[in-house]
Amino acid sequence: MTRKPKNPNVLTLKESRAIIKSNLAEMKRLEKIKREKKTLEQFTTVMKSNDNVIEIDNLETCFFTDNGVVRSVNKISFDVPKNSVVGLVGESGCGKSVTSLSIMQLVQAPQGQVIGGEIRFNSDELGFNEAGEKICYDVTKMPTLDMCRIRGKDISMIFQEPMTSLNPVFTVGYQIEEVFYLNNPEATKEEARQKAIDMLSLVGIPMPETIVDYYPHQLSGGMRQRVMIAIALTGNPKLIIADEPTTALDVTIQSQILKLLQRVQKDCGASILLITHDLGVVAEMADYVVVMYAGKIVEKGTVYEIFDDPKHPYTVGIQKAKPSLASDAEEELYSIPGNVPNPINIPNECLFKGRCGKRCGKCEGEYPREIKLSETHSVFCHLYDDEKEDN
Repeated sequence: MTRKPKNPNVLTLKESRAIIKSNLAEMKRLEKIKREKKTLEQFTTVMKSNDNVIEIDNLETCFFTDNGVVRSVNKISFDVPKNSVVGLVGESGCGKSVTSLSIMQLVQAPQGQVIGGEIRFNSDELGFNEAGEKICYDVTKMPTLDMCRIRGKDISMIFQEPMTSLNPVFTVGYQIEEVFYLNNPEATKEEARQKAIDMLSLVGIPMPETIVDYYPHQLSGGMRQRVMIAIALTGNPKLIIADEPTTALDVTIQSQILKLLQRVQKDCGASILLITHDLGVVAEMADYVVVMYAGKIVEKGTVYEIFDDPKHPYTVGIQKAKPSLASDAEEELYSIPGNVPNPINIPNECLFKGRCGKRCGKCEGEYPREIKLSETHSVFCHLYDDEKEDN
């Protein structure tokens, strides 16, 4: 009787146990590093450019599962300049939200871990070194207690779904006051309440003196999103991470929220990392765009370069898939063929090649290097290997 060949997509019990054992050892090692006491010099470095509020360099974030290692963020690099809006674009599951959680040190541990790269945050309190270089924090190496000092104050986040992010048993005013107390522990109750009223007024909520005593369930979706923005702004942050801030809101409210973010960004002088899959939102809000696919960056540039002259086949595909008012009603909406690759144990190769209509022989090799098409526009695609060399 011939033995049935093993299905390569199914793990044996022995293989599964080996993966679990290896993952537990790695998670234990990484958690031990987090708990180590460090001097300031051990988690600070220098900025490449003082014009950036944050610089992400070769960031790797993984999730250790029983089936293998999921590389949600796979060696990505991009900058967020001061007083600008950077749009992080891609379909669901490409690693956008995990990137934002990595910046905030909120990746669910111990399964989720930042295993490599740097996140350089330009903090005003560190000053310059003897060589005149700007000293900054490396968030990937910061101890948790030190991270708590800048999280919410210097870096804040507007989460995707306000109803699950706001605490249902506390009033919205209490939750704003809590952030204010963390940054101003000597403040009185009257000062904290007035701050909460002022923040609600800042984000355009009517009758803030009354709304400050409301619970989240008493507010509409748009009002709850405004409360989330008020909480994010309470500490006067340098960087605001907006993770799908218009999800589950109707078109009219979406427009109001986007205009509010634009006004706040200009008035407060903060930078915004806008995470979304809506290209219309990016076109309206962003100064720069970073396009992600399967945990990798495939293209980045200014909003005009990405929308007027997209280079990567994936960027071209997601723009073609966007419905247009000028298109024929009977015309079938374009969709990119194929499926996203399995994120477990992803190989170092072009992950879009199975869905790309322009694939070439080089696509069978290693992942394409970054090709600089201009000072601000770059693409990761073998089609442009011979067009320009790296700067």
